[in-house]
Amino acid sequence: MRRKLGCILLLLMTAGITLRGQAREGRVEQLIAQGDSLHRAYLFEDAREKYMLAADLDLEQKYAAELSKRAQQTQNALNMTEFCADPHVVARERFLRKDFFQYYPLKSQGWHASPNPLDSLDGYPTYYPKGEKSIIYSAVDFAGTRSLFFTRETDTLWTAPRLLGESLTTMGSEIFPMLSPDGKTLYFASDGLYGMGGYDLYSSAWDPETNSWGEPENMGFPFNSPGDDFLLMDTEDGKYTIFASNRDCSRDSVYIYVLDYAASRVRKPFNDHREIVRIASLRPVEDFGRLDHGAFTETVEENTNTRLYRQKTDEARALRDSIARHASDPDPTRLIQLRRRLQDLNAEIEIIADAFLREGIVSAPAEEKEVVGAGLSYTFAKNNMGPRLRLKIARARRTNTFRVLQVGRLAQDNSLPEGIVYQIQFATATRHLSIDSFGGLAPVYERISSSLRYVYTVGLFDKYEDALMELNTVKKQGFPEASIVAWRDGRQISVSTARSEEKK
Repeated sequence: MRRKLGCILLLLMTAGITLRGQAREGRVEQLIAQGDSLHRAYLFEDAREKYMLAADLDLEQKYAAELSKRAQQTQNALNMTEFCADPHVVARERFLRKDFFQYYPLKSQGWHASPNPLDSLDGYPTYYPKGEKSIIYSAVDFAGTRSLFFTRETDTLWTAPRLLGESLTTMGSEIFPMLSPDGKTLYFASDGLYGMGGYDLYSSAWDPETNSWGEPENMGFPFNSPGDDFLLMDTEDGKYTIFASNRDCSRDSVYIYVLDYAASRVRKPFNDHREIVRIASLRPVEDFGRLDHGAFTETVEENTNTRLYRQKTDEARALRDSIARHASDPDPTRLIQLRRRLQDLNAEIEIIADAFLREGIVSAPAEEKEVVGAGLSYTFAKNNMGPRLRLKIARARRTNTFRVLQVGRLAQDNSLPEGIVYQIQFATATRHLSIDSFGGLAPVYERISSSLRYVYTVGLFDKYEDALMELNTVKKQGFPEASIVAWRDGRQISVSTARSEEKK
């Protein structure tokens, strides 16, 4: 009887512990959800408090990695509000996620659907205008994540695709690369770099001395938000910066924002929550002194409608200038008359735009453009998708000894060949690591550094590009801090030095 009672008490105690554990886990999940909600509402300090409370309750460290990531994103957001822009928003329009990119003022038929010879997976289009001799695009790498690749046209083939650089390749995904009009700045979105949640926007400057793209810089707030922000471009006339975000809409749609280029580059701190929310909303501000920027930027056939459209938009531009000049007049009569005339003129422009839809605005045979926002301060015209890509691409010649096996393996010979070689360094330790801790990497080289630490590298690569292609694979085997190292005749040198010597 006593034994039975003891068993019953033990079962009750175990059940109580289990219930308390489940209750604590439920509370942790509740705090994470509350923190996420506060983060999306731009209440970053409050969100951080929720994540810290959740971490205190997470005794088994089940949510440790998740909470650490969220806390870091919240801190990043707080840092960004100390140095953010307050841009003039010219226009904002909502589009479906599946084709929003077709409304950008880019070359017609420049977008090509995937899968294609460059990208084997569906989901993200490739921008390649006809006649371009090089392409920067997003595609899946050896590790299964989206990264940024480059290829250029030669006499007979396009070169074997190569990754843009170590600093632009993460364990996350990099999508929608876009060059500035002068080709010196690359814009792209990533969810694997320093950011405030979702996809953030980044820029990277071309360095002619190293012949490579520099360290990516976060575009900051309010270009970035707790949502997904992507596909940023500057217009060729230098007036506007355009990007997309799902911060205020459902996942199947996005807003395209058109910002004044100059105003979007001025930075200052903002600490008031109401101001932060106002800036993040990116609502267009009516300013009659602003010039029109029509959607019809390509060369089109001259006809009655196009001539009339240009005439009316010129009149509207002149009216806006007049309204701006009379904005401070003590007698509002003249200002009211000018605004009424502008309203009528906008209605006429909209009628002409309807005619465009019926008759088509032709920049290529049988091409029609859908027009959105005609008569407003900015109009969006939908470009047709380009034809299926047909590119002959050279195959990459991989010269390396890197492998991922069921069980890792040490190199039989720890010496390095003469000349320039690259390896991937994936771990350092104060004591010898076991083969089981290699994550299946082979062949692994073990050395002792001058600071008496064990240093572990894997593979031998003749080319930097070959090492770079395998870097994410190593990271995904459990070594997120892995990096490329270089050697010359068995002595370690900087990667930049090795790359410059490799290209000679």
